[in-house]
Amino acid sequence: MHLIRNIVLVVVLVASVCRADVVPPPVGTFSGEGLKLTLARSGNSYTGVAELGGSKFDLKGTLDAVKGLRGTFASAGATFEWTAVVEGKVLKFSTGGSDYLLPMPDEPRENPLARKKTGKVEGGKAAATPEGALKFTRLSIKDPGINNIEAISFLIPEGWKAQGEIKWFPDFSVLANLQMTVTDSKSGAQIQYLPVQNFTWVEHPVMPMNEGVNYMGNIVHRPIRDVAEFIKVMFVPQALPHLNGARQINTEELTKIEELVSKAWGGQSQVKASRVRYEFDRDGRPWEEDVYVVLVIGAGPEITIWSDTSAYSFRAPKGELDKLTPIMTTTVTTAKMSQDWYSGYMYVQQLFMNRMNQGIKNAAAISATVTKNSEEIRQMFSDSYKQRQESQDRISRGYGEYIRGVETYQNPYESRPVQLPSGYKDAWVNANGEYLMSVQAGFDPNVGSNVEWRRMEEVK
Repeated sequence: MHLIRNIVLVVVLVASVCRADVVPPPVGTFSGEGLKLTLARSGNSYTGVAELGGSKFDLKGTLDAVKGLRGTFASAGATFEWTAVVEGKVLKFSTGGSDYLLPMPDEPRENPLARKKTGKVEGGKAAATPEGALKFTRLSIKDPGINNIEAISFLIPEGWKAQGEIKWFPDFSVLANLQMTVTDSKSGAQIQYLPVQNFTWVEHPVMPMNEGVNYMGNIVHRPIRDVAEFIKVMFVPQALPHLNGARQINTEELTKIEELVSKAWGGQSQVKASRVRYEFDRDGRPWEEDVYVVLVIGAGPEITIWSDTSAYSFRAPKGELDKLTPIMTTTVTTAKMSQDWYSGYMYVQQLFMNRMNQGIKNAAAISATVTKNSEEIRQMFSDSYKQRQESQDRISRGYGEYIRGVETYQNPYESRPVQLPSGYKDAWVNANGEYLMSVQAGFDPNVGSNVEWRRMEEVK
């Protein structure tokens, strides 16, 4: 799907209808889903701080015996409401129609001072992991064009490095792209996110239109229905120049992905999804690369609107790619965009479609436009965001049918599936968004750690 979204950050806290037997939220610090919340209490008055995407917001609230904990916070001169309620073992925070479920630690079962004697690490760090374990950390990508808020996050293997940014293109209908590579410092293997864009082809234009020109935000180009041909024409000249002259080894059609994407688009468009493998030489050494592309083509009687809605590549020294593909797949399929970013992007796209884009030619103007109506914008696109994320989760899981060596697990903190490499005894996750895959039977990352880890169950 298009890399889209953005908004001046409205912190998300939680909401639920409180009952007469409401449980007072406990004080302390809670973390989960990218949100860190600190609460303090004096009688029925609460104060606190919410941190999200590098921004902090001061909270004030009052506990009502029937309505529960309700309060307000300020951002960019506006005041927003929030609520909090205890639901089982989680603290649910809501604001602006968005919910965050923050786990509450279990009651201590042993003397915490005694735990420190066993080698517990201070400062929120986990104990040393055993040999052969695989750890993923949550990477947060912020958009410097819109107040540096979090735009998208995904998991990357520990030790891998990301380089790149989100770049805005105000003259095009796909207004933003993630231009980034994620690199393994040991093998040099890379994940590269490729540009997505919309294209237009008019069969009998009133005025001649040359291929490559910008027509109402779309690139004029006759539709390309073969993924390998699309890669050659659109990506090799600039994004993937090292594939110029590369040997095309094979092409695999991803029919399950085609079905899922077609359903997400309403079934009215032709969808082509493929993985194309290449071999090329780098520094005198053979390399392999798999390029994944999804094309969506909506043809009418006189005009065709088409897009590459998803595009990325995996590359590694020959003999290493198949082994690393499950790991790299985890990074791509765990992508989750921020609701604030999505809402802001959709609003700016609406301005573009209304031919008002001359007022959003730079980041400062975009920021000012979105900030002025941030909460209204968030509400406007709330349902759209939820539907889009659910659809993306289904599509991401669909890749598991083609990538050997991945398993689907259920994240107990976020209540959503996640695909991780197979072949490990146990899979663990903590509230900071870190994942740990262990090959050692009986290993418990909670031992010698002051970070709570939860074992994940495999989804059959």
